[in-house]
Amino acid sequence: MKTDFQTEVIREIPIDRKSNYSSEIISERLSFLAEHSSSQLHHLNSYTINPEITKCNIERIIGFTQTPVGIVGPLQINGKHAKGNFYIPMATTEGALIMSFQRGARLLSINGGVNVTVLKDSIQRAPLFLLKDLHVATEFVSWCTQHFEELKNVTTSTTRHGKLESFTPFVLGNIVLVRLNFTTRDAMGMNMVTKATKEICNYIIREYPVQQYLLECNMAVDKKPSYLNIILGRGKTVTAEVVLRDKFVRKFLNISSEKIVEAYNLQMLGNVQAGVIGCNYHIANGLAAIFLACGQDMANIADSCNGITSFRMFGKDLYVSVTLPSLIIGTIGGGTGLPTQKECLDIIGCYGKSKALKFAEIIAGVILAGELSLAGSIAANDFTEAHEKYGRNGHKI
Repeated sequence: MKTDFQTEVIREIPIDRKSNYSSEIISERLSFLAEHSSSQLHHLNSYTINPEITKCNIERIIGFTQTPVGIVGPLQINGKHAKGNFYIPMATTEGALIMSFQRGARLLSINGGVNVTVLKDSIQRAPLFLLKDLHVATEFVSWCTQHFEELKNVTTSTTRHGKLESFTPFVLGNIVLVRLNFTTRDAMGMNMVTKATKEICNYIIREYPVQQYLLECNMAVDKKPSYLNIILGRGKTVTAEVVLRDKFVRKFLNISSEKIVEAYNLQMLGNVQAGVIGCNYHIANGLAAIFLACGQDMANIADSCNGITSFRMFGKDLYVSVTLPSLIIGTIGGGTGLPTQKECLDIIGCYGKSKALKFAEIIAGVILAGELSLAGSIAANDFTEAHEKYGRNGHKI
């Protein structure tokens, strides 16, 4: 006996091969989907952006989502690339998030700001090479070292902006995993380094007796949490710190510095017991809100949220630091040029060339503000009250 699904005529989603990003074909697709759902889909079809400009960002477009964007600031950043007071756009649907980050930003700024610095800047691809045996594999590592300049030249032949800086080999029997480290200036750069890696592999198999290769073996650890990225770094490795006067901590967080440190030390027992990668309160929360507002690849939150937050006593005051070892961001390319995302980057002066390191420093400062505020809420035991006030009961269904 045939099921309803088997007897139903399956219709294809409307496509216009000559003008597949026009408002007309979008409306046609939405009408098609409305017939197969209980919604008229009015909001997806309400937008001010010309869909034609999204050709490199999405396929089979049906409209635009509209996520609320809030503002946090002023936040004083004391960095090499980011200096001064900044107002940071953050897109979220989580009530209380903006107010929490705002509280942390206000405390940091009144105290004199947050110190930040970028420690490393590189992005990875990691091809795998299968060799005849272990001896040939170990000789291959030596060959790569001896011919590294040639590999660098291959990279420059594929891109003006990317540069091969170094490589880290891992030998597993007759298999060699090669973690290639590139710089990509202000682009996030994964498409750039993927193309370069492909040409590097082509060069290698022409010059060395490789039996087989794979373009990526997961040692780059792209879009996944990893201890390797914490140890070696990926993207921007950036750190932020502040020494907060206890009187400001008590005034703004309603708790003493000592109580925050005590609560943090107790909580880290749960961190160890759970086997959490990294050591932080909610780095992913702030990153998601900034990424969404500023046109970053949302999947990179998975590796970017690797992070280590530290709370310690500094005499009678509170020392706080946040390290983001694998922050994957860009200020050109990808979604950064879309209209609302570009506007958000412009608010903090981070759109375009020579702005990625500045953006990284601002992000680290914002993340520290969020970590500080949540640490205070948990130690003071007012976490639930804050969410009751800002994050719940706003919509009656």
